[in-house]
Amino acid sequence: MDLEHLHVTANGLRMHVAACGPANGQPVVFLHGFPEGWMSWRAVMQRLGEHYRCYAPDLRGYGETDKPADGYDVVSLTDDVVGLVEALRMQSPILVGHDWGGALAWIYGHRFGRSLRHLVVVNCTHPRTLFRGVVQGRAGQHRKSWYMLAFQAPGVPERLMVADHARLLRQGFVHLEGRPGALDRAVVDEICNRFRSAADLRGPVNYYRQYARMLLAPQGRELLRAIYSQAIPCPVSLIWGDRDRALSQELAQESHRDAGRDVAWHPMPGVGHFVSLEAPEALSAEIRAIAEATEITAPAPAE
Repeated sequence: MDLEHLHVTANGLRMHVAACGPANGQPVVFLHGFPEGWMSWRAVMQRLGEHYRCYAPDLRGYGETDKPADGYDVVSLTDDVVGLVEALRMQSPILVGHDWGGALAWIYGHRFGRSLRHLVVVNCTHPRTLFRGVVQGRAGQHRKSWYMLAFQAPGVPERLMVADHARLLRQGFVHLEGRPGALDRAVVDEICNRFRSAADLRGPVNYYRQYARMLLAPQGRELLRAIYSQAIPCPVSLIWGDRDRALSQELAQESHRDAGRDVAWHPMPGVGHFVSLEAPEALSAEIRAIAEATEITAPAPAE
């Protein structure tokens, strides 16, 4: 299926968005994680695009989307997404997010969930649940999340990760696959080849830095508490590749506590962290089943 490449102004940002599917189809928005980009969703979009109108942006700091010096906090990043939804005049989209895109999807759900038909998160624990797990040292999450602390060093992570043709980035993908050889290596190369200098990675790494600053600042913590105090009003599903070495499944299954609602659990046995790059056909089937069930059981949210 052919993809369109759009450039949309959202929240003052010029965003690159890949799109496919019928103009009158149910809109589905895909948010990528670190260090991916829109192309991590391409295989899923091509499988769903016959019936659904699919959009996958490069998020702030990635690819052809603007790379400003600031705005990498979760409020600005979710404002980018709501601006995109508004700019493209979507009605009751399904929002799908993985990894960092999943964290933004959770927060979007708290802030703007009434505008969504369904929230689908792929291998991302609710941010509040994850932070609590790290602080409490539960399920080994503090050891799994060591890199988040390393990312706080100014300039160093970017230089290390782009060195030797982004060797560390490539190794990170391979380390997190569920089965040896399961990842789509061509897409991994496509992703990694976009990071040719430390400046190319500065925005993506700043997601981690800005989130840490928010957690350390009293006003930032208060803002997050206010966001999380509003239960997510739309249906939520959590799809989980159960061989994820970066995130604890035990903690992920507690995400409903902070979402403020039931969260439907959809396990994907034998799949690692980068689900869309490892099992796009199975992931597409899960998303399609969720979307079809939502159409039957839940009317579009009121404006």
